Amino acid sequence: MSSSSDRPSDSSRTRLSPEDRQQQLLRVTSDIIAADGVDNVRIPYVAAAAGITRPVVYKFFPNRHELIKGVLEDFRDEFMSRAPDILHSEENADVAGIARAFIDAACDTIEARGSGGWQLLRAVAPDQEISDISKEFRRQLVQPWLIPLRELTGVDDAEAMALADMMLTGAGEILQRWIDGEFSRQQVATLLGRIIMAVLNEFTE
Repeated sequence: MSSSSDRPSDSSRTRLSPEDRQQQLLRVTSDIIAADGVDNVRIPYVAAAAGITRPVVYKFFPNRHELIKGVLEDFRDEFMSRAPDILHSEENADVAGIARAFIDAACDTIEARGSGGWQLLRAVAPDQEISDISKEFRRQLVQPWLIPLRELTGVDDAEAMALADMMLTGAGEILQRWIDGEFSRQQVATLLGRIIMAVLNEFTE
């Protein structure tokens, strides 16, 4: 006999449009990844969390791979839609401006889509396709830093890429503290600024 917690509530059985249902499933999966890890993404678990039956999940996502991939792609698309032009451009820009734009877009996206996509970006991907999407997304995040870093430090392309990746990794660690409720947005921005200054000072002294 199933407990009452196993049965969909009246509110969760509300009929949603296909777009809203798909988004609900992505958010539920994102929350599962954030709370329990990607290994716990299973169709029955997602269906129960969404308050629907497994066939409804399969209608939108034929397997767990597509669910996980969907969370990462949805997070990436939301991030890019929120990022200012500076994150889409090869044009020169100041590092502090890039950092502020990154923090704002990341925090806004996590609030809108959950932190599951962010966890996927930072973790070891469960398969090659998701790993490739994650690597390409990371490359897009790093790209705007390269020109100002080269100009400010005088390093070559490979070193600028390594520095930009270091800054992104540092930003990821700090953002995780914000996700966990330890830091405010302002603290995240301040700490990232300090990381940037420390790196730049090392190369410009």
